[in-house]
Amino acid sequence: MLSSIKKSISSVYLLYELNTCIYMLDPWEKKFINGVIFSILALLIFSSYVYLPSYTRKLINAFMPTGNELTLDLMDSHHHQQPVDYGVN
Repeated sequence: MLSSIKKSISSVYLLYELNTCIYMLDPWEKKFINGVIFSILALLIFSSYVYLPSYTRKLINAFMPTGNELTLDLMDSHHHQQPVDYGVN
């Protein structure tokens, strides 16, 4: 079972390399490009979570229908924050 999971992950990674054409790069270039792609993806997920909480909640509910609405306290806490006075005139 573990070998079949490893085999499927390696085949998905091979498809990723072939589709992005990074299979012909040096190992350090692959790591750099993968880091850039991962960073962009992480920033996209984080910013959609922070700045678009209601749309993110709808998207999560669309892909993971559990029968009940997803309620996350972190998403709702942004609506109740008090403004911060930095004392700059």
